[in-house]
Amino acid sequence: MTEGNEEVLRRSLDAVDRHRNRLLVGVAVTAIVLLAAFVQGGKAVHSGNTSAFLHAIMIVLGVWTTLMTLVVVIQITVMTKRILRAIELASRK
Repeated sequence: MTEGNEEVLRRSLDAVDRHRNRLLVGVAVTAIVLLAAFVQGGKAVHSGNTSAFLHAIMIVLGVWTTLMTLVVVIQITVMTKRILRAIELASRK
């Protein structure tokens, strides 16, 4: 593998690492928002306010969908990193 290709591969691996860290922060923030939405839903159930409960459920569903999407993207990032590492190891032989 030429020096240029090795540099591109190294930069790609670094970019995958940075992207994964950002995604993990996003998952943490989304989990906190999900917890807050559950608290809002619990308060709406105890107050008997049907429209507030429906609003809280919609927020929970939206945040849950976002969280699961981030988890899938993290898995894709991990797979990408493994593929790039395999390419790097194969090029050294």
